[in-house]
Amino acid sequence: MVRSPKITWNGYKINRVKSFKYLGIHVDDRLNWLEHINKQGEKAIKMQQNLKRIVGGNWGISQIHRWTLYKTVIERMLAHGSSAWCLNPTFKMNRKLSSIQRPFLLHISGAYRTTPTAALQTILGIPPLHMQLQFEVKFTSIYRLRIPLPPFITDTQPHDLEMKATGWSTHPSEHRKPNQISFEDGEAYIPRKDIINIFTDGSKTEHGVSCLLLLDQ
Repeated sequence: MVRSPKITWNGYKINRVKSFKYLGIHVDDRLNWLEHINKQGEKAIKMQQNLKRIVGGNWGISQIHRWTLYKTVIERMLAHGSSAWCLNPTFKMNRKLSSIQRPFLLHISGAYRTTPTAALQTILGIPPLHMQLQFEVKFTSIYRLRIPLPPFITDTQPHDLEMKATGWSTHPSEHRKPNQISFEDGEAYIPRKDIINIFTDGSKTEHGVSCLLLLDQ
């Protein structure tokens, strides 16, 4: 065992600590950021408990409001300073962030505790926490800190992004064909005079919902 050096500043002894807090970020002596993740996770859980007390234990809040609180409050707390500590997260960091995110996903969905975390993320449309933080780190580095783009990344302007589709250019109901119905799934069509057969795929246009009506003569 080697004794650590004694450090003094203007006659005052500087004590050695394993971690310290600077600008809301906990910096540990190993720089693995697990101390910061643990502290922010505990803080986020306390915040969630306080929010649950506000709304009461009898009626609670709807799922969409729980989702909104997570995205606007809890996730923002966990993402604090992520551009400094989550640029290249390790496997341990990813696993710890996933364990912190899991109870919030269970609270939003109301699912059983045995539900896999990946399934909760898919159902709720919430990406894994480490992937969300990495996205924000890259966005902050490029658009706020003005760090030059790497050679393998090209700048994307808003007008170059794909626009959300507002509707089909041509709808099947507007161009009907005699052989438009397929029975390849194995269900044979047996015509009967005492039954009216109606087929529809459940889709619609701005003009309404259309279906195919077969009347046996």
